[in-house]
Amino acid sequence: MAAMLDAKFVVELDSLERLYAEWDALAVASAQPLMAPGWLLPWWRHIAPDNALLRAIEIRDGAELVGLAPFFAVPSHHGRRVDYRLLGIHLGTPLALLSQPGREWRVAEATARALSRADPYPDLIVLQGTRLESRWHVAMRDGWPGRSRPISHVYGTRPHPTVRLQGASLEAWLAGRSSQFRSKMRRLGRRFDDAGGTWRMSTQATLRSDIESFRRLHAARWRGRGRSTFVSYGHRAGEMLNDAGRALIEDERFRLLVMEVAGEPIAADIYIAGGGAVNGISGGWDERWKRLSPPLQATMRTIEDSIERREFRVDLGAGDESHKTRFANQNTPLAWSVLMTPGRRLAQTLAVTAPMLADSATREFAKRALPPRQVERVRRFKQRVSGVSVSSRPPGRSHV
Repeated sequence: MAAMLDAKFVVELDSLERLYAEWDALAVASAQPLMAPGWLLPWWRHIAPDNALLRAIEIRDGAELVGLAPFFAVPSHHGRRVDYRLLGIHLGTPLALLSQPGREWRVAEATARALSRADPYPDLIVLQGTRLESRWHVAMRDGWPGRSRPISHVYGTRPHPTVRLQGASLEAWLAGRSSQFRSKMRRLGRRFDDAGGTWRMSTQATLRSDIESFRRLHAARWRGRGRSTFVSYGHRAGEMLNDAGRALIEDERFRLLVMEVAGEPIAADIYIAGGGAVNGISGGWDERWKRLSPPLQATMRTIEDSIERREFRVDLGAGDESHKTRFANQNTPLAWSVLMTPGRRLAQTLAVTAPMLADSATREFAKRALPPRQVERVRRFKQRVSGVSVSSRPPGRSHV
């Protein structure tokens, strides 16, 4: 039998920063760009809730870092419940626990073992925007020590269009698209050239001004159309992007693609790359140039760039917008899931999370996990609860 992995909490930022090189190597080996320290540490500094407690878990096999679960804890209102979530929520998907390839279930078991003795103890573990196929919620549930295991539930899924390249040339990839698609992209390219359009990738020298262009174009695009997380975070999102850019741009892992006409930015799109994978974050464009279809051209340009770099995957972000699905040749759905841990507050947690579960599922969970007296407590508590403190549904299109 393989020896258990060693799991240890990291609760201070400077201790987490000391893991940077090992952590980054693990993110690259796992092809998980959004779980790299260059992205998540700026998120923690600028976006994390004010009352968040760092509770990352480093997992080692001897001296070797084989896993990292970058959690943070958030006490709910009045301190009656503690939620654990992954760093990076709301500003990109997919998220994940990091593991050496092939050791995911052992890393999940070590993570669950650590969480079962965490301080503060988690009442609710929320995994937002993880790949459905990864089944992290199931692996953590099954790895929980003791006779009583958490209740796990997927409360939402979203499509996640993906472009699988796997060494294809541009000609081979285009051959797999329809003739109508190829004709449309050629036509748009000619319009862009006729308008005097140019492309460029942001550099250290242009980073701050390019991020301001992104924020301006993104905010204008969403004005009157709903809620954008990047807009709601205001200047904090800008500072986070600047920090992440400075950390990742020299290795060409922070990619801010700027589309210009006569030297004026008309579109800006952000991607984060690593380990052969590229993750779309968000973009914005000037509607006065709608005839150029900037989202389509930016996606095409990114795919061309990724093929030239011999990358194997471009994730276009959660959602089924047409400028994503026209390019995708695979869908890797994302899951929003929860684990409700065994303990004295399980009845309360079940009641509070009921709005995101079907009533029948809530009743089934309660009957399976609780004695009759506690089931009645759930019923009474549900009548007093008007909402939940964590996001109770997967984000809509306005989030990223």
